[in-house]
Amino acid sequence: METGAKAEKYLAKLAKYQQEYEKLPAVNKRLRAVKETVTAFQKRQLPREPLPKLELSPNLVFEVLGHHQDILEVESFLNDLRQCVIESFGIWHIFSAAWVADLQEYLNGRSTLQVMAGNGILASQLANINATDNLDWQEQDITRPAPWTKIERLDALRAVQKYYQTVDVIIMEWSPDGLEIDDEILQFLRNSSWPGELLVIGEKNGATNSAQFWRDADLILVEKLNVNHQPFDFIDDQVFSVK
Repeated sequence: METGAKAEKYLAKLAKYQQEYEKLPAVNKRLRAVKETVTAFQKRQLPREPLPKLELSPNLVFEVLGHHQDILEVESFLNDLRQCVIESFGIWHIFSAAWVADLQEYLNGRSTLQVMAGNGILASQLANINATDNLDWQEQDITRPAPWTKIERLDALRAVQKYYQTVDVIIMEWSPDGLEIDDEILQFLRNSSWPGELLVIGEKNGATNSAQFWRDADLILVEKLNVNHQPFDFIDDQVFSVK
């Protein structure tokens, strides 16, 4: 099935659930938010607001189960959002325009390098940034490169070695789970006494980055970058400044 067809199939099922749950605001709110996310990505845009927590409370499930026997299917469907977005658009890290506005303000025009930029969704929203990726993830989860902006094909460590002397900020977004190149970058920057700021977006000791990186990293949770960046499913990714 073509990746675009997967999104369309997902939206078609969503429309049926919206009709069924029209009079249940707690469920319909989640369905509307998921629809906004998928349709925005179809247009190469970002959803305006962060997703709400998609998991339904046990009390809500118990309350509506008598009238809607498919409520557990709906919850599973909502939690399939991330996989739909990965397979349809090659997007692992889901964020909103509201969060990007926070990030733009935080960066305040500082020259930035993004490594592991994937399809460049984040880089396409930012100014004064070089986006790099080795594109080794293509065909993972049947994805393929379809960049939103120019991506320089570079291994992450090589990209850091090339640009670190000319940038103020390096963004490492959703580094692959288990690959220790993230720690190699951290050690390189420390050994070089780099004065800039390393921003890491990922799930500590979870779905992203290597165990060695999380052991070695001196993490500072960036409060203003985690207001509009909240977990919506089982992955608790956050934004850290790393020393």
